Amino acid sequence: MNVFLGLIVILLSIWKGDWRNWEKYYPSMLYIALATFIYEFISHEQYHLWDLHRDAFLSDMNSHFVHNLVINPLAIFVYLSNYPTNGLSKIIAYNAKWIIIFWLVECVAAWMNIITYHNGWNLVWSLAFLSIMFPMVRLHYTNVRLALPLSVFFTVLLLFLFDYV
Repeated sequence: MNVFLGLIVILLSIWKGDWRNWEKYYPSMLYIALATFIYEFISHEQYHLWDLHRDAFLSDMNSHFVHNLVINPLAIFVYLSNYPTNGLSKIIAYNAKWIIIFWLVECVAAWMNIITYHNGWNLVWSLAFLSIMFPMVRLHYTNVRLALPLSVFFTVLLLFLFDYV
């Protein structure tokens, strides 16, 4: 599923991505990749909240790499490339669409045991996380100076909520 999902996101980025202006989105693509790698670093050996697993084509580690370096950055590229510029209801609907799509893909992955949950994390927490993640990515795109301290705040909050610290 990871390879299939990666191919879908690559094709979607070719079709819907704003490749003429990709440099505008690059910092936020790095932001999502770095955030995912920080999670991997914090939780590597002992304290995963969620964990990706091998599928028919990729090892556990390669599954993480595909998500961290291909799926997440390119999905964020498409998300930001097509973000509505006016109308609060359009913005809310657009974010809701992305949150639901990501969550439904995760539901399928959980059903297929490609992702597992640990230490109190579950699909409800994933939905809450996605509901913060997408607006945070947009905030990073528009206001890095506000997004970075808020990211640290949410990270520390999650560390406390899930008894990591």
